[in-house]
Amino acid sequence: MNYRNLPIIGEDLLERYQIGDLVKYCGDDLVKMKTGIILDIYSIALSERLFPHADVYVIGENKQETVLLGNLTILSKVSN
Repeated sequence: MNYRNLPIIGEDLLERYQIGDLVKYCGDDLVKMKTGIILDIYSIALSERLFPHADVYVIGENKQETVLLGNLTILSKVSN
């Protein structure tokens, strides 16, 4: 499969988020809100489409999670 020709779902999100942004999102239990810092942004191929994801360092849990960018809410932007 040629990943270069796959459509990116949520392509505008790649421009909105940056490494270092402080974000919040709903955890796996769909109840607890988590806060973290974006460490990396990339796309993952799922069902012949690319979906933007981020590796997020979870504050207070000392771990890293992969989260769909569409599930993140920016609390604070990194300064340039």
